[in-house]
Amino acid sequence: MMDSSFEAEFDAYMAGKRQWMKDTYNRVLPSGELIFNRFDKAEYLSMGKDSSVYDTSVVMGDVTVGEHVWIGPYTLLEGINGKLTIGDWVSINAGVMIYTHDTTKKYLSGGIDEVVKGPVTIGDHTVIGTLSTVGCGVTIGDHCVVGAYSMVTGDIPPYSIAAGVPAKIIGRVVEDEGHIRFEYFGGQPKENAI
Repeated sequence: MMDSSFEAEFDAYMAGKRQWMKDTYNRVLPSGELIFNRFDKAEYLSMGKDSSVYDTSVVMGDVTVGEHVWIGPYTLLEGINGKLTIGDWVSINAGVMIYTHDTTKKYLSGGIDEVVKGPVTIGDHTVIGTLSTVGCGVTIGDHCVVGAYSMVTGDIPPYSIAAGVPAKIIGRVVEDEGHIRFEYFGGQPKENAI
């Protein structure tokens, strides 16, 4: 049973934090995000300088994260069955799931087949779009964009734009005097389509 004075103090504290977040950033967040700082969580997990990870994110196993990495809310970084390495200047958008294992064959075979395991590497200067899944054994190169809702089951070479289920390379990232532009194969979608 919770002490009623503590409960009243906690409710007042949470109401104040919620109002401050709304007034300051026009955001209403899950309660845990109001209590736990995403930069502190990244530091606790020994992630690189200026990286952050939301409290709603699950981080398991051998996960190494570089500098200036944003790991959005409701993500899953699973490094239990192989090392998960994320480079510098990477954006892991909301709802992304990264796995170092795949149990599909095990369950389809009634336990006869083994769990497939493999490390995952995401290179520097890369964006993984909202609600995408990255499967075990995959390497995504530097300067890549993975479109939202994609399922990455194979390697993606550097400077690639990939999207779909399964993800296919649909274009390339071009660096021009420090600026970035996108070139798409077979047509040019809007600049911010990914």
